[in-house]
Amino acid sequence: MRYLSNPRSGSLALLCLTLFFTGCSSTEQTAGQQVNFDHELYDGKPTLGLTNEFPPETPEEAIVRGDKAYMGNNPDLALYEYIRALSFPSQKDADQAYYKIGYIHQQRNNFELSKLAYGRAALIKADNIQYAAALGVVQLKLGEHKNAEAQLLRVARMDQDRQNNKDWLPNSQGPAKQLALDKQSPLNAYIGLGILADLDARHKDAQAIYLAILKLEQKSPKALMNLGYSYYLDGNLPQAEIINQRTTLLYPNNKRAWSNLGLTYIKAKRYDDALDALSKIMTRAEALNDIGYFSMLSGDYESAVYHLEQAINASPTYYAKAYQNLDRAKKLQLNAPAVKLSNKMNDPINNSQIQATVYSITDTTH
Repeated sequence: MRYLSNPRSGSLALLCLTLFFTGCSSTEQTAGQQVNFDHELYDGKPTLGLTNEFPPETPEEAIVRGDKAYMGNNPDLALYEYIRALSFPSQKDADQAYYKIGYIHQQRNNFELSKLAYGRAALIKADNIQYAAALGVVQLKLGEHKNAEAQLLRVARMDQDRQNNKDWLPNSQGPAKQLALDKQSPLNAYIGLGILADLDARHKDAQAIYLAILKLEQKSPKALMNLGYSYYLDGNLPQAEIINQRTTLLYPNNKRAWSNLGLTYIKAKRYDDALDALSKIMTRAEALNDIGYFSMLSGDYESAVYHLEQAINASPTYYAKAYQNLDRAKKLQLNAPAVKLSNKMNDPINNSQIQATVYSITDTTH
């Protein structure tokens, strides 16, 4: 994920715009004709034959063409046109071109290229909240947590200043206190701050952020999924179940929603319910393997062995992963007291936090 998909993109460190292209002329039209598509931000198919139209005469025309191509489900042509917009000496609207290039790469999970393009847009217009938020989200996706946190906190401060909210001060004790959100707020950036808080085991702070977003958008799938998972990490299984069930009702085709609900049931030792939930998004053998694996992580080795054996029996072919997990569970079971297998236990819930599910921020919707 962190490597560039184009092996010829070794000039990432170059910041001078005039080095991006060769053969630039002094006229706008000639610039649009002589674009070098060994460009570091182009990773699509060969450009020959992408368009038979005359070259754009202005950067604005190139961007309009790019927008039309993207809306027509032709992202390679859109990249072609956006990069062509950058070839004009005036560099007018270059920030828009860079942002749209970054957006396409983000959609393709080309996060390094996306970060590069968003970074260029944010350099051109440092006060643009949208550009800064996009950069911070991609940094988070790349695992650059410190950089992402600094960037996203800056975005939040910009957004709060825009709303003239002087009461909000970001700090490790409560970044969601006095948080003001409106329709113009970059909700992805706040989701990112919530994720970072959860990763830092500041679950109450994360939950406050997600709840603030849900006051604005009651059906936000990202806020709901991350809130349910945050409650799960925090050991608040009743609330986790409520939120995760609501999410699966609203978004029955969302795999992560069902996964979060299944994890909640596993942690509560409600294994039959977990099997029902996980079977919505995977085979029965895979669901049994996951139950066994997470039971093993929580120390319930008897349950782990039982479900992993069931996974092996349910699989029509040799299930290597289940065999590996079973071997590990049996070894751990020899060195630790077994936990009695039951779906209706009244024992206190194990509060160990198993951060095994990958957080995600979708790219286009709140």
